[in-house]
Amino acid sequence: MSGRSADFGTMFIVLLRMQLARLRQSWRSYIMVSAMMPGGIVLLLHLMNPHMAQLERLHIISGAMILAESLTTIVMLSQYVSFLKVSQALDHYRVMPISLPLLIIAMTSMYGLFAWPGVLLVALEGSALDHVPMHLAPLAIVLMLVVGLTMGAIGTIIGLLAPDEALAGLFGNLLMMGVLFLGMAPVESLKSWSLVWWILPSTAPLAILKQLVFFGPRVSWSEWLGFLLYASIALTVSAWLLRRPR
Repeated sequence: MSGRSADFGTMFIVLLRMQLARLRQSWRSYIMVSAMMPGGIVLLLHLMNPHMAQLERLHIISGAMILAESLTTIVMLSQYVSFLKVSQALDHYRVMPISLPLLIIAMTSMYGLFAWPGVLLVALEGSALDHVPMHLAPLAIVLMLVVGLTMGAIGTIIGLLAPDEALAGLFGNLLMMGVLFLGMAPVESLKSWSLVWWILPSTAPLAILKQLVFFGPRVSWSEWLGFLLYASIALTVSAWLLRRPR
């Protein structure tokens, strides 16, 4: 049993190193994109309305944090997976003695980490420009890790289903715009349309993140359980699509 666990852990480390080796040449552009767009939105809205109500400011800041994750894990990862599929590089992974679900977790984890500089930049802007009080909640780190896995799984699904890299980028950007819109317009204000937005991978994380970072260590376990179920389904579907023969 212990040997099997060791093999599992070793396999995961190897897969992480494989992804890191590929990203070493392009990590600067990934970080720039995931940081500059959310950070620019927060700065622009601050300059347009320096006296915005604090609740509205909290929603914008939390939305920009989740947006940073969606840029790397939905848009960029979907294009990369589509490239692997079209170039038939995924066939090499399928014949290797590795766990395909573990490959999904390795890819989504690595891409998710590239969003963290953007998340930090948005937090610093909120604190310096808008003087928004924030709590350092350890659960927020866990939340962002799960957000990266979930959105990465969605990006993988898009990449596996899209006919080519260009369409994968298009579909990924459309979904990213949904994440952006939800970050700027609170679900509560959409009234009868509120339930529709729970199909997005950003709805539950936004609610949880605001509770953890801005209102203290309050935990809504129902939202956590719903989000973890969403993440499990997304990862399962992406692994099934990856395993499915062409």
